[in-house]
Amino acid sequence: MKLNNLDLNLLVVFNAIYTEGSLTKAGEIVGITQPAVSSALSKLRDYFDDQLFIRVGQGVQPTAKTENIIIHVREALSILQKSLEAPDAFDPAESSRTFKLSLNDISEGRVLPILMDKVHKQAPKVSLSSYYTRRDDLQHALAANEICFAVDPFPPSYSEIKKELIFEDEFVCGFRKDHELAKEKNLSIEQYLDLDHIHISGRKRGGALVDNALAKLQLDRKIILRAQHYLITPEVLNSSDMVLTCTKSFANKHDLAYKTLPFEVAPSQFFLAWHQSNDTDPGCMWLRELIKDSFDEAKSRWH
Repeated sequence: MKLNNLDLNLLVVFNAIYTEGSLTKAGEIVGITQPAVSSALSKLRDYFDDQLFIRVGQGVQPTAKTENIIIHVREALSILQKSLEAPDAFDPAESSRTFKLSLNDISEGRVLPILMDKVHKQAPKVSLSSYYTRRDDLQHALAANEICFAVDPFPPSYSEIKKELIFEDEFVCGFRKDHELAKEKNLSIEQYLDLDHIHISGRKRGGALVDNALAKLQLDRKIILRAQHYLITPEVLNSSDMVLTCTKSFANKHDLAYKTLPFEVAPSQFFLAWHQSNDTDPGCMWLRELIKDSFDEAKSRWH
């Protein structure tokens, strides 16, 4: 195979099909029609002498040959992109750029007030947009530049996704300050299991890190309220005897009493994730540091 026989634009289509698992969605990302994507795939199949993608249900799955070459194609496209586009200059004081983020409700509550204060002082014309992106959609959203950054406990594990740990805190058992537990010196595991628990998750079923830790002990807690958003829990806790397994900083910020958990559980961790194409973008570099500083300040305030 000779490179001069290959239209490099076909590699852009190849990468889009692999990322999206669909010819139609690949066309939307690249900005061409689905028949044009099919034509490009036909040329790629002739060039590589392989099917490359096999139709399965409503989408397509890569062949073994595609899996072997995709990392090299992505590296080549990244190098070409960087060589063609020097990063635009970014002046915070003058920029009117909008940066799009993916934060869940607890991260918004934890960091947005601090972050917006920092952004406004340095860049009064810059605006932020924060909408939660489902974990399954994060890799696509970052690659397509639909969002600049995502903050998530489990960011996508792809080579083109950069990530950095920006927040870590221990879990505690939180409750209202005049709860009977407040009189206790320590919380026993028997007491913990006997309590009425709130569980917060964006999923309709499944447990959390604390449930995984209990499962290793062949134990299970009594969940009587399952909801989507952490920020509603202080109001629920203050009008009931329920408890919430949350981070120490969350308990402190929302004026909750708490006890150390009577068993070992992995800490709460949040990672900042971004696509490698934004790694050297001056605006993204500026905002990345502000986000990290804001999370550091949030933890120091409430830990």
